[in-house]
Amino acid sequence: MTKYLKNSVLFKPNLIFFSISSLICNLFVYVFQFYIFKNDVDYFLCTNVYDYQLTIFSKNLNLIYPESCDLRTYFIGVDNFLQFFTIDNYVYQDRPVFVFYIFIFYSILKIFLVNTNFTSLSILKISFFFGQLVLTIFLSLFLYKIFKYLNNNSKEIYYFFPLFISLSPMFKWHIYESTSMTFTFLIFIFGIYIVLNHDAPAHLFFITGILYLVHRSAFLILVFFVLYNLQKKTFSIIKLKRVSLFFLPIAIYYFFIFLIAGFSDHQAEEYRQFVWILDFLQNKETLIGGYFCQTPKLAISCYTKDVINLIIYLSVPLIFIILMQIKHHKYMNFNNRNLIRTAAYFCLLVNVFWMFIGWYPPIRFSYYGIGNLVLFLSIYFLYYFKSKLSLFLYVFSYISYFLLINHWNHPDLIVFSSLIRVSILFYVTSLVMSEK
Repeated sequence: MTKYLKNSVLFKPNLIFFSISSLICNLFVYVFQFYIFKNDVDYFLCTNVYDYQLTIFSKNLNLIYPESCDLRTYFIGVDNFLQFFTIDNYVYQDRPVFVFYIFIFYSILKIFLVNTNFTSLSILKISFFFGQLVLTIFLSLFLYKIFKYLNNNSKEIYYFFPLFISLSPMFKWHIYESTSMTFTFLIFIFGIYIVLNHDAPAHLFFITGILYLVHRSAFLILVFFVLYNLQKKTFSIIKLKRVSLFFLPIAIYYFFIFLIAGFSDHQAEEYRQFVWILDFLQNKETLIGGYFCQTPKLAISCYTKDVINLIIYLSVPLIFIILMQIKHHKYMNFNNRNLIRTAAYFCLLVNVFWMFIGWYPPIRFSYYGIGNLVLFLSIYFLYYFKSKLSLFLYVFSYISYFLLINHWNHPDLIVFSSLIRVSILFYVTSLVMSEK
């Protein structure tokens, strides 16, 4: 029976398996977070958790679900997407593909839920959940492709990809929210993939341009690819032509937006993100106070403090990863060393870039580099546990640390609960038992 199940298409690393397992993992996190330990759930900033009374098939249900402060702003774009170009001063005009992505789920769900008591705002929340779920599925498939490319083919390791993604703080707290920040992990691994793929085909850069219209940090993929190839002295006219395709979808979008209605950059105009550097160079007044640190000295100081906070927040898994790298480095082949080196360099580029945004809410922009690196390498090191016992100990240590970890907005940053303390013991044990 066990052999039959393992050979079944349901347990192969394909779309069906990752769809089912991602849904199960996300629901598992949801139940633990919002029901079993609901008294400990607090986002502290922007997001509130509400109780909803729903009637489905004549049965009353109590649903606990978060609502972000920007949900209603997203609603304007999603509900009126066919008039997206003409929405005056729309805040999320710079991420049209992300809004369209959610619009697809929203439109489908409205058809199926037409005769229910779900409000349009409730349908939008469900749409965001499905959008984040599909992202988790795609990330799992993409990670499997990357590790298979490196000949890391240990059996059944891919079973844990959706679990590790769903439990990581960026996803654990925000997969139920209206946010595009989870796409930064896709951008992170996509950047690694393009650089490792020495003969990256042209369509990958076109896709990167589309990703830019989801989250503008995707342009760092392009920067990383160019810098990497210049350093290796492998940049050529052919690669330059391929890279130029990155700008095609962006140029098409901005051509139409300027032609039809004009473009306003809310992040630049309201928060002076990055453009504060030009203000500073021109001796103009910059924003200082609260989350704003818009002088070079303050920017470096504020971001450094934020990075330190992130390191504390992820201290246990981060130390584990460093010790695993020290222990196994000399036994790694070139491809695996190159993977880790490439991931670390891309992480450095990402963090240096966000250092100069000028607006620093608690652990967000620092997470896009180091946080995503910790998640990526936590998944990568699954391949270093050959016995079922050692693999179980490692997976349990990861679950123990992240399952009940508080949101990083907590005034005390991190609460070292008894479960987190237990995870330290399991991390140490799994470190000792790891092998390659």
